[in-house]
Amino acid sequence: MKTDLEELEENKVLLKVEVPAEDLQKAIDKAFREVAQHVAIPGFRKGKVPRRVLQTRLGMEAIYDEVLEHDLPGYYSEAVRSAGIEPVSQPEVDVVEIEEGKPLVFTATVEILPAVESVDWKGVEIEKPEYEVTDEELSKALDNLRENFAKLEDMPGKKLAEGDFALIDYTGSVNNMPIEEGTINDYMLEIGSGNIWPEFNEELKEKRKGDILDVKVTMPEDYKDPAMAGQVASFKVIVKEVKVKRLPSLDDDFAKEASEFDTLDELKADLQEKMGEMKKQRVDQKVQQEALAKLVESTDIEVPQSMVDDYVKDRHARLEQILGSYGIGVEDYMSSSDTDKDRMDAEFSEDARKSIKARLILDTVARTEEIQISDDELESEIETRAESMQTTAENYRAFLEQRSSLEAFKEEMAREKALKLIVENAVFD
Repeated sequence: MKTDLEELEENKVLLKVEVPAEDLQKAIDKAFREVAQHVAIPGFRKGKVPRRVLQTRLGMEAIYDEVLEHDLPGYYSEAVRSAGIEPVSQPEVDVVEIEEGKPLVFTATVEILPAVESVDWKGVEIEKPEYEVTDEELSKALDNLRENFAKLEDMPGKKLAEGDFALIDYTGSVNNMPIEEGTINDYMLEIGSGNIWPEFNEELKEKRKGDILDVKVTMPEDYKDPAMAGQVASFKVIVKEVKVKRLPSLDDDFAKEASEFDTLDELKADLQEKMGEMKKQRVDQKVQQEALAKLVESTDIEVPQSMVDDYVKDRHARLEQILGSYGIGVEDYMSSSDTDKDRMDAEFSEDARKSIKARLILDTVARTEEIQISDDELESEIETRAESMQTTAENYRAFLEQRSSLEAFKEEMAREKALKLIVENAVFD
């Protein structure tokens, strides 16, 4: 099959394809057999209608249509492989000539990925990252750990204050009508928390065990019972217990209780090491994002509009799906977010161009630096992904192969290696 390529404007190319007459003849013969299976002609069984009868009854146009529908896509795919291009849009196909005994001639106009010969990726300037865990961060982590082992101590005679805990029963009503789910027993409330109506927090301050209150609460305007929406509710509240949170002392005994270590110094050292690993992962990711963002900004690549349009369409579909799962309409979301479709399209389009440019940059670095993914690297990454998804490596590999995604998976790994190479060659301020 002969394929000629002509470059057009805006990342478009024109493929001129000539399928040999003998190949077209095979496709025509197959088309006659296929049509014969579905055509009913008096005097003949299905599938047994002679070719001359079919040709007389249907004409060659029907046969040519069958060839174009079933065989042209394969001819186009072969032409794309032969030309070594990567289409990013559906082709506009024009059949120039189709006639039995002659070659099939057609053209296909299609958008392709822009050819990026090279990228100036070395020496990207990045702010120097800070990996060290500060004393303040370590202290905060220890305080959080102490919170996990805090205990509530009874203080019967104490007046409730911010941060104290009250064990309460309450019953609510509006105009003497009970509030659905408005009666709760043994509710542990931290004074000042946002887990309940603000009026409860204010009224309970300075109260003691045994006090009985009548707390007035204005029901929300959007309350599920319209008859109670916006009304003033009355809650009878009984303070059953007053408790104070006691944090354990920061000493060796605490280290033994909270960890496998015998001393506080050992616990601190282990916590600092783990925090350092986590911080390094976050900082490394931030550095990679910054380096790639700077390359995207400084590299001039014309992104095909069809890729942008597909990206925007996909973002809209995913947004609609996510909002739908919460029972929210897109129009309501845009109204509450003070935006509209034009502004959203503009934002999605900008994201698309940045994302596509980033991919092209990383692909170019991977190609020019001859980055490869070894079998061992592939298997290791599959095992890592499988573990995170709580499945086996065999199942995850089968998942990729069933969807013909293994090559795409390796390409993504190559991009990750390319990004690490960019950071390794960056200049840190």
